Amino acid sequence: MTAAPLARTPQPPSVDQGVGKATPAVSVIIATYNSGSLLTCALDALEAQTLPGHLIEVLVVDDGSTDDTWRYLIELEGRRSNIKIFRQSHTGGPSAGRNRALAEATGEFVFFHDADDYLGADALRRFVGFAQQHASDVVVGRVSWIGRPEGEPGPTKTVFDADLLDDGVWRSLTPHKLIRRSLIEDYQLRFCDDMVQGEDQVFMASCLFAARKISILSDTDLYHRRMLTDGSNLSRQRQTLANKRLTTSRMVRVVAANTTPGARRDRLLRRVFVRTLPPALNRPFMAAKPAERKEFLEVMRAEVFPYLPYSVLGELGDQQRLRVLTAQTGEAEHLVELNRVLRSPMQCGEGELPTYTLGPQLDRLLSAADRQIGAPRLSAEPILCHVSLSRSRLTLVINLEAPGAPAAQLSLAAWLPGTDDFVDLGPEVSRVGSTLTFVVNTRQLWREGIATAGGSSDGAIEQRQWVLLVEALKRGRRIGASPITWPETLELTAIRVDRLSKSPHVQLGATSGGSVMITVTQPKRSTVWHRPRLVV
Repeated sequence: MTAAPLARTPQPPSVDQGVGKATPAVSVIIATYNSGSLLTCALDALEAQTLPGHLIEVLVVDDGSTDDTWRYLIELEGRRSNIKIFRQSHTGGPSAGRNRALAEATGEFVFFHDADDYLGADALRRFVGFAQQHASDVVVGRVSWIGRPEGEPGPTKTVFDADLLDDGVWRSLTPHKLIRRSLIEDYQLRFCDDMVQGEDQVFMASCLFAARKISILSDTDLYHRRMLTDGSNLSRQRQTLANKRLTTSRMVRVVAANTTPGARRDRLLRRVFVRTLPPALNRPFMAAKPAERKEFLEVMRAEVFPYLPYSVLGELGDQQRLRVLTAQTGEAEHLVELNRVLRSPMQCGEGELPTYTLGPQLDRLLSAADRQIGAPRLSAEPILCHVSLSRSRLTLVINLEAPGAPAAQLSLAAWLPGTDDFVDLGPEVSRVGSTLTFVVNTRQLWREGIATAGGSSDGAIEQRQWVLLVEALKRGRRIGASPITWPETLELTAIRVDRLSKSPHVQLGATSGGSVMITVTQPKRSTVWHRPRLVV
């Protein structure tokens, strides 16, 4: 699929054209299977549209229903002049029916309509009029949900010339949008009929990349979607690993063919690596046969993982990230073993930062950095350049070539080994290129209420040792963290210490793994005894 620009489309005539016009303004396509009264509601809503009926072409394809759907459609076709009906053997998905209707459609625009949803009374007139006024190839409308309070309505701001990412179009790849039919035919776009789910994502992504102009119409609800409580909708069938393989690989192929490497491609691929791929690595993978698992991983390594953006790993939960990294580097048996391990409480091991212990086989496959708890390592290693300590103020100058993920805030933090204690020491105070400067009040590392599991006591002295790290935060959530490395070229003479510094005493050094460690010591507090006063 290429992103060659479409030929300039002439300004179409108004929707108020005369009755004698042969070409409908819009073809509404419905693939249905045993939809019962919901289909009746959908077709009645189409009959009630304010757009004149001769400008609406309704194409309904019955996917081998076993109820009275076909009989109802035959009766309806006899009463309504703008409806065409077709019947086919049961396929189990909407793709074949939509493709059949596309071959028969004659409208200037196409609107794909699910049998259990319905359009607002003024929806088609507004859709078509808006598209004609702005010469839009795709119009995204505002959606309301019935039976799903948490359902996203999609973009809430009308935009004449919308961007896929910045205006939120890419968040919803359902086909419930108005699409110029010439765009579909020029690029010979069709739904993948070998897929039960995800076929709409591949089709809609192709349309969006091919579109010359995408618009958003969202000043009122235009399309009303239903979430059925019995889960009978075709789009909510349980997915197989084979179907997940097709959805994932084809979506990556569409994005890669229409973009160049960079931040924009990574943002477009995010939905594949955050929403589509991780769920496939759990239940669908475990339910599949060995040959299916092997084929899935082979396709992922050949067609999908080469495009994995490193920044995406920070948006995955620990278990999802472990599954993705295992699938990327291991064999099918490794992922099976990991899923078994993840069913039990996770064990933590030693490391420069807290890590999971997954067992001998998986611990050899995944590095300690891969098994890090809470967030992955940053894409580049933070290296200490200079340190100065005066009284209770610690200044660190750090080099970080690729600081975090896009739009992430960088902050200095400290971890007390052996505990779950992390202390946020504050954001960078300055940045020049890849050089970052942090200023810390060391008293933050000796606070009441901090766990003492990582501290030690020697007579009258208490001591705590912290590993310093740089973390990337996005919307207040840690999406990446790496220990600061103490380079061999940096000698202790590079650290200026004020001998008059007050307690607690601070000393810098390195762990056995080469990470910067700060040791904080102070005199052990003793109980103060008061001589009782004699009252006479």
